[in-house]
Amino acid sequence: MKKLPLLLFLLLASINSIGQNTENASSNSVKVNLTQYRQFFWDSLPSPVGWVNDYEGIFSDTEKFKLNNLITKFEKATTIEFGIVTIDTVKTSRDKFEALSLHIAKNWGVGKKGKDNGVLIGLSKGYRKIRIELGNGIAKKFSDQETKEIIEQDFIPEFKKGNYYQGMLNGISKLMEVLRIRMKEE
Repeated sequence: MKKLPLLLFLLLASINSIGQNTENASSNSVKVNLTQYRQFFWDSLPSPVGWVNDYEGIFSDTEKFKLNNLITKFEKATTIEFGIVTIDTVKTSRDKFEALSLHIAKNWGVGKKGKDNGVLIGLSKGYRKIRIELGNGIAKKFSDQETKEIIEQDFIPEFKKGNYYQGMLNGISKLMEVLRIRMKEE
């Protein structure tokens, strides 16, 4: 009879251990799958659809349409191209967000060939991060400090209120305004 409680204890301990190992294996499997998915996204970026590619689902169709129209009109007037990409937390880790934004800008070829006059705005609502990638032709017109000020003064205030469309509209409008002025100065 003394062996029965001991056997029961060992059986329960084994079941608990199996359960913990299954949880750990499942957790590790999710991490591996997420890492593989992120690498797959990096290696095989989808082609852009218009100027606004909203992978995070932040903007309504109407908002995307308005942003696309604004960018199209500016591009026709100046040849400067803007791209907007929102990136959810599944597609990249927090520490690789900036690298992914630059990778997208280069792969999508934002800006005219030979002019390198593109601006890509990468946004992650989930990570609360924004990154502005400037082509070399545009980077000559903006200092890092100016870009930082536009982010802080024109994008961020509305983002903090949850108004991502208005923040994006304010920020892009400010960038376009400064670019128009700088182009007239040349």
